Amino acid sequence: MSETRCDIDLIHTEDVRECKEKFSKINSELLLTQLKLIADERRFKILYSLTVKEELCVCDIANILEASIANTSHHLQQLKKIGAVDSRKEGKMLYYRLKDKQLINIIQYGLTLNEGVTQ
Repeated sequence: MSETRCDIDLIHTEDVRECKEKFSKINSELLLTQLKLIADERRFKILYSLTVKEELCVCDIANILEASIANTSHHLQQLKKIGAVDSRKEGKMLYYRLKDKQLINIIQYGLTLNEGVTQ
């Protein structure tokens, strides 16, 4: 047997069945779309910034990203579409905040995975 594969086809039939059954109950296409959107560098910076500061104006986020307000707004709309952020308008200012606080846990977990890893 090599280190990367088994020499037999199946050993734990019940485990395989259970995993397949649970997997069939999730919307993996939606989940993968959400994860891909979050994996974008600019959108990650937005989400991370919103873990540092609870709420930020679009213009401030654009400055953090060193991007245009139009480009930043596009990224924010993508995040809003998947339910990651929410917004509120105050006069001419548009403020964003994390809609789902579980994102903080995901980001913090990702940062711990990064600790001690060298490139």
